[in-house]
Amino acid sequence: MCDTLVALSDVTQNGSVIFAKSADCEVNEANAIVRIPHQRHFRGEAVRVTHLVIPQAEETYEVFLTKAFWTYGAEIGINEFGLAMGEEAVYTTEMSEEKDGVIGPDLVRLGLERAKNCQEAIEVITDLLEQYGQGGSAELKGNSHFDSSFLMADTKEAYILETAGRKWAVRKIESFDSISNLLTIRENYTRCSLTSNSAEFDWAKRFALPEYPPNLGSVERQSVTYNMLKENQGKITVKTFFEIMRHHGEGYHPAKAEAHRNICVHAGPQENRWWQADGVMVTEVDEQGMVAWVTGTSGTCVSIFKPVFLGVDLPDIGPLPTEHFDPRSLWWKHELLHRRAMADFENLVPEIRQDFDQLENQFLQEVETVKKGTLAEKKDFMEDCFARAMRATEVWINRLRARPDLKFTDPAYHAMWKKLNAEAGLVGMPA
Repeated sequence: MCDTLVALSDVTQNGSVIFAKSADCEVNEANAIVRIPHQRHFRGEAVRVTHLVIPQAEETYEVFLTKAFWTYGAEIGINEFGLAMGEEAVYTTEMSEEKDGVIGPDLVRLGLERAKNCQEAIEVITDLLEQYGQGGSAELKGNSHFDSSFLMADTKEAYILETAGRKWAVRKIESFDSISNLLTIRENYTRCSLTSNSAEFDWAKRFALPEYPPNLGSVERQSVTYNMLKENQGKITVKTFFEIMRHHGEGYHPAKAEAHRNICVHAGPQENRWWQADGVMVTEVDEQGMVAWVTGTSGTCVSIFKPVFLGVDLPDIGPLPTEHFDPRSLWWKHELLHRRAMADFENLVPEIRQDFDQLENQFLQEVETVKKGTLAEKKDFMEDCFARAMRATEVWINRLRARPDLKFTDPAYHAMWKKLNAEAGLVGMPA
């Protein structure tokens, strides 16, 4: 379950384009942050995506991605031209592909690698979609198939692209918008694979499966993100997006919620609650350049956004994570904090946030100068931010490790974490 949102230059405080996406995946489906440089390829070269092999483009652009470790593609990303994109699962009447295809995350990466702006990305994705379809599992466990919707933004404009099997519809965004796990395009599409007449039919009514969104909290989550953007028109900043991505809602507790109706998603023991926010990216593009802010960790409410820059190698964040615990990996190291914090959610999250907000605010202030600097200055700043964030995280890991009283009081919530920790080979967590 995911949420993606954008604010264009006419509603942001400084005239930038700001984009964000939360990658909500299975609890042990670790997300990696990766940079792939600009490359040229031999004519006729092939590339293996998640489930099949397709022709490679002769040139692929530099991309920075947040992705599930096992997929070729990505939940979220931005490329060297400032094109940002996120993907959502949607459930439609056309999910009948018999053969494996190019799944939604693959289409995100391929669009970012092969397009300079939204118009080009729409062409890349829809061409691939019509040729290969989007069949095949898109989750780590089981054989879960779904169709995809995309929100994309470049330096000037933004679009929503929704799919149903190999069919698709596009709607241009005015000022701001958001998507969740449901079809939202009605008769208001800009383009559609089925017709050139924009008043001919209601896209969502024709292809949506209405039984899915209520179980997933899709309508409520899309309403939250949209309304929070609406309330902040004209004063939207990167910090606004950080706050939206950490939204829980009044009275929320991860052990008790019946559905994922909050933006900062936490797994719970109830049915349809086996996802969590495994990684978030917020991007900002303006005349001075672009910055991507990433957690690289799960549990947005207990994570620190850190800046990364296109054209600069990532700091040393350890090996690519898998579904098994590895303390050398940034994502898994942070789980030593995240999973302990869930044992005393109501008290620990606000305490941790006080420390982490202070550091995050420093990063936001300092980046304004660094954005104008050289690549070497950006690299030094990025490495320093990651190091400071890790030191702050380690302080809290050690503090919570020393608390023998830290326990899960809800039996079902405790049983859930006991099972998931055992599957990951993670020991020493609260009983």
